[in-house]
Amino acid sequence: MLCELCRDRFGGRLSFATLYRTPRFCPRCMKRYAPGSHLAVVPIDGGLVRQAYVYDEENADHHLSVLLFDRLAPLFRSASDWVDDGAAVVLLEGAEAAALPDWFRFVAAFRDVRFFSLFLVDLERFAGVFDNLSENR
Repeated sequence: MLCELCRDRFGGRLSFATLYRTPRFCPRCMKRYAPGSHLAVVPIDGGLVRQAYVYDEENADHHLSVLLFDRLAPLFRSASDWVDDGAAVVLLEGAEAAALPDWFRFVAAFRDVRFFSLFLVDLERFAGVFDNLSENR
């Protein structure tokens, strides 16, 4: 079999359970990309930005994100406890993170912003965006 992540060949046991659904990932990648649940909190002017993410590393590989996107489902389920009235919930991935300084001021008015992402997005690099909210109104 060929691992969809690392593209290495790996052996697997053929059984009735795997006859029509072969494993997509090798054991090494299954271990490396075992899903977790992490939370980062950044104070903003008069509120909080919370980021829940699955993998504690940054990633720019779109192909990898697509292959692992189904790993977000448990995070959405566990983070559904967060949802309150008046919170802005945003899926934050590569393109959204790159343009965050351009669009964040539109959701900052909620003062309770929750980001969900597959990989960690270093929110510290956007400190200037979070600090200057009152100046941007």
